[in-house]
Amino acid sequence: MTNLRFPQSCISLPSGVQGVLAHAPHLTHAHVSITIAAGYLDEPPALPGLAHLLEHVLTTAPLTTSSNTSLLTWFAQRQGSLNAHTDDYVTDVHFSIPTDSLEAAALTVASQLATPTLSSPTIRTEVAAIDAEWQARQHSSAMQRLSAIATLSDPQHIGAGCRHGNAQTLGHNIELLHEALTTFHRDHYHRGGRVNIAIISPRATEAVTRLIQRMATLFNPRPPNASALAITPRWGSLPRAKLVGTAHAVELLWPLPSSVSRHQFNALSDVADSLNQGYLVDQLADSIIDYHATAAPTGATDTFSLTLIGTAAAQERLEVLADSLSERLAALLATAAIDHRTVWQPPVGTVQLASAWFVYARQQALARRLAANTAARPYFPTRDRRPTPLWLVYSAPTTFQHTDDAAQLAATPKVQSWCGQYGVSDDFTSLANTAWAACFIPNAMFLPAPLAAKQCARRGVVCQHMQLAQGSWVITVGKGAAVAMQTLLKEANVNTTITLQGLLAQRLLQRLTPLPATPAVWVSHATDADAVCHALADLASRIATRSVQTPSINESASTAIMRTLSLPGTPTQRWLLALVEQHHSAAFFKQARYDHHLGYVAAVRRGDGTPCSLGYVVQTSEDAEPVGEKLLSITHTLWKTADDVLQAPNSLKRSLTPPETPLAALIIQWQSLLSGTDQPLHRLGQQSIDSQALTDLLTQINTHGHWQTHWLDSAGHYRVND
Repeated sequence: MTNLRFPQSCISLPSGVQGVLAHAPHLTHAHVSITIAAGYLDEPPALPGLAHLLEHVLTTAPLTTSSNTSLLTWFAQRQGSLNAHTDDYVTDVHFSIPTDSLEAAALTVASQLATPTLSSPTIRTEVAAIDAEWQARQHSSAMQRLSAIATLSDPQHIGAGCRHGNAQTLGHNIELLHEALTTFHRDHYHRGGRVNIAIISPRATEAVTRLIQRMATLFNPRPPNASALAITPRWGSLPRAKLVGTAHAVELLWPLPSSVSRHQFNALSDVADSLNQGYLVDQLADSIIDYHATAAPTGATDTFSLTLIGTAAAQERLEVLADSLSERLAALLATAAIDHRTVWQPPVGTVQLASAWFVYARQQALARRLAANTAARPYFPTRDRRPTPLWLVYSAPTTFQHTDDAAQLAATPKVQSWCGQYGVSDDFTSLANTAWAACFIPNAMFLPAPLAAKQCARRGVVCQHMQLAQGSWVITVGKGAAVAMQTLLKEANVNTTITLQGLLAQRLLQRLTPLPATPAVWVSHATDADAVCHALADLASRIATRSVQTPSINESASTAIMRTLSLPGTPTQRWLLALVEQHHSAAFFKQARYDHHLGYVAAVRRGDGTPCSLGYVVQTSEDAEPVGEKLLSITHTLWKTADDVLQAPNSLKRSLTPPETPLAALIIQWQSLLSGTDQPLHRLGQQSIDSQALTDLLTQINTHGHWQTHWLDSAGHYRVND
C-alpha cells in the first residue's frame, strides 16, 4: 500500500510563532494543533499538575465572546471535535473542524489560549475533574510506568514526583490556584517564542499562511533577548527501575542531550519508524513477542525509547542489542546536516490522519525547544561517548499461550465471507489495485504469534489487530496480504478469556456495535477466499484450554453506566442517530459533567449498523444507583427537545468525515460488513434524506426504539436492564 505524502511548509513569524502547514486536498475537515512550549516539568514544585489544570481550564472556561460556551461546547455545536494533551515539555490544544469553519475555529481557539477567562468556578470544577481522572487512571499501566520513570530521574529533579495532579497535590485554595494559573499562563502562553501552530487542510498554502499570521497576532511577541527554554537533565545514576505491569517487558530509554538540532530529532523519528517496520526481528531473542520504538515517548519526551514485550530474555542478548542501538544513535547524533524536508509522511499503517498529525505537531514543538537550548553546547558524541540506555523492567510476566498449547478441538465452525471492494475504491482509487484480507473471531481473543505484525511489515504488508468486548479482528493489506493472513492464522491461537484495556466507559461503549456470532472473512480477490476461510475455521476450532493469565490490578472502585437507544438500522434511522449524536454531545457533556457532576467521563457515541444504537455513558466512583437515575433523567430531558435536531438536517452531510487514509476506508467498510450493512454512513450521506421521514421517525421512537441501561464495574461485573 502506497505511503501517503503531503507537501509541507514551515514559516517563522516576527512574533516568534512558528507554523507548520501541510496540504491534503482530499480532506473535508482541517486538523489544527496549537502547541505551547510548557508542560509538567515547567510547573512550580509546590503545585504538581498545574500545567494539566491550565489545559483543562482553557478548554472548559467560558469564551470571552460567550459566557455560556466553552471551547468544548463551541466545537460540539459546529460538528467539530477538540481535545488537549499535557506532556513533559509541551502542552497542545488540537481540533478537527469542517473546512468551511476553519478560520472561525482557529481564531476562536487562538484567542482563548492567548487571553482566557480564568474563573474560580471553572478552576474548582476542573480540580475535581482532574482528581476524578486520576482516580480512574491511577492503577493503569500508563500511570505505573510514569511512576517507574520518576524513580529513574535525579531525586532533586522535578520529574521525580507525580506530575499528573489530583485534588491533594493541587489543594483546594482556589484563590491561590487562580494566582498560580495566571502567573504560569503569563510566563509561558504570553510569549510568541513558545507558540507553534500546525495545520493540515485542503486549503491553499497561501490562505493557510495568512490564517497562521492572524492567529500569531493574538499572542504577545517574544521579549527582546528572551532566554532560551532550558531543559535540565533529569536522569539519575540508577541503571534500572522495576515496575509491576500487565505484561513482562523491558523498556530501554536513551536520554537525549540537552541540545539536539531539529534535523537530528527528525532523524530519530525516522529511525523509530524504520525499526517498527520489522528491522529488529532477526536480532531479538525467541522470547520477545513484540517491540515498539518511539522518539520522545510520553512521560520521557527527552529520550529515545525501545520497548520489548515478552517473557524474560537473556540479559546478554539484550545488552548486545542495546549496544548496537547506542552506536546507531550516536552516529545519528554526530551529524550536523540541515533537514530540508518538504513532505510530511505519516507513519506506515496510519489509520487516523488527525491523531498522526497531532503527534507530529507535538514532536516538532519539542524539537524546536530542544534545538533552542543555546546554553548547552552542540552534542556530537564519539564512539567512546555513546549514549547509555536506562532500563525500565516490567515484572510479573503474563503467560502467553500459542499453537503448542493443549487445545480443545471443536467442530469446524461455519464461516461467513464477503469478497470484493464494496465501494472502497470510491473512497481511495489506490485501493482498486490493492489486496487485503480481514478475519473476525467472535467471543475470543486473537493471540498472534511472536513478532507477527513486524514480520508482515518487513514483507510490505500492513497488519492491524483489534480486540473488542465481543471478539477480535485482524486485517492485512498489501501485496501478499492473503498469504500473510494464512500464516498469521496458522501460527496464532485464540482464547476464550478476553482481556480488555482502557477505561471502563471505553470498554462499555464497545458493546454499541453489533457483531456476528460466527467467524467472518472479507477478501479483495475471490481466488483467496477459500484458503483464508479454511485457515480461519481451523484456528477457530482450536480453543486453548488454558486462559491468558494477567496479574490482578487493584483498580479503584468505579462503575461505568450507559443508557442506550437501539433502532432496527434502516438508512433513515442511522442518519437520525448520527444527527442526534452531534446535537446531544455538547448538551450531555455539560449536564452530566458540570450540572450533575457524574464523573470524569461523559460522552455520547454511536454504534452504526443493523441494528444501530446511540449510547450516553458516564463513569463514576460514587454510588452507582443514584447516578443511573440521573443519567436516565438527563437522556429523557434531551429527547424531549429532539425536534431541534431537524432544524438543519443537511448540516450532517457537510460534517460527515469520510475516511482520510486507505487503511481507514478498509476498516470502516469491514466494520460495516460485520455490523450487518453494506454501506458506511459517510456514503449514505451522499444521498438526500427526506426530512418528513425523520420527523415521522421521531414521533415513532417509542415504537421503534429500545432503551436499555448497561452497568460495568471495576470488578468486571456486567449487567443490562431494560
